[in-house]
Amino acid sequence: MNKKEGFTLIEVAISLVVLGVIYQLISFSTKLTNISFSQQSNSANLQLLVGELESEKHDFRFKSNSSTYVYLESNAENKVYKLEKYQDELRFSPGYIPLIAHIKAVSFDYKEPFLKLKIDFDNGETKKENVYIQKK
Repeated sequence: MNKKEGFTLIEVAISLVVLGVIYQLISFSTKLTNISFSQQSNSANLQLLVGELESEKHDFRFKSNSSTYVYLESNAENKVYKLEKYQDELRFSPGYIPLIAHIKAVSFDYKEPFLKLKIDFDNGETKKENVYIQKK
């Protein structure tokens, strides 16, 4: 009897299918990780912004707004800040204080005592927050 060692064509095909399934699972899980990281980053940045706007450190008071910007007066610093979208960032001015990046659009609406903030991010995600800011 002549006994040859080696793999048959069926064994090679099965191992290629198994490797293909493993590759697909790994690539799918890395896509999920990237999406959830960017969404977590957007949520964290928005929560930090809301915390700063509501903090007693600045003691912001609402002054005026349009749909694309809002003027806030800081009683603690005796300054007026403009919160607006500039290029792809949400920023404070005067000066250049970037707050959140990768923004497609932002809108502001003030219904006393809440500033309604809606941010559309570049990745298609939309976040809405109500910020407690009293009128001047």
